[in-house]
Amino acid sequence: MKLAESLEPGLVIPNLTAQNKVDCIMECAEAIANAHTEFKKDDIAFVLLEREKLGSTGIQDGVAIPHGKFNGLSNTLVLFARSIQGVDFQAFDNHPTHLFFVLLAPQSGTSEHLKLLARLSRLLKNELLRVKLLQAKDSKTLYKMICEEDEKLA
Repeated sequence: MKLAESLEPGLVIPNLTAQNKVDCIMECAEAIANAHTEFKKDDIAFVLLEREKLGSTGIQDGVAIPHGKFNGLSNTLVLFARSIQGVDFQAFDNHPTHLFFVLLAPQSGTSEHLKLLARLSRLLKNELLRVKLLQAKDSKTLYKMICEEDEKLA
């Protein structure tokens, strides 16, 4: 499964305003709820925050992949958000997090969810891509860049 199948152009946030983990998750949940009015911001945030209780999804190199399974979804949904100033997301390397890929998967979508997480992990190992994502001017450029780099993955 490719990212472009789950990432919508309207779910790219070029300038997160959040200063901490909870506010970051709330801002992302609100963006998803605004784009998909059948879902409530608080329900989305609850799923993501519950997953965070198991351990931070802030991995390293300024990247976090908050994720969870969400009732009512038929397909995996991906949101990308960028924080220029960085957020204390309690990442494993203790550095601020700048790039966020939020994944919401259907309750029954175990293998799809895991494949997409693995794909994101491979994609975000590319240091040049991470730098380019931080430097991109707007959401259209970010969306295009993510989709183009995703296409290059085998």
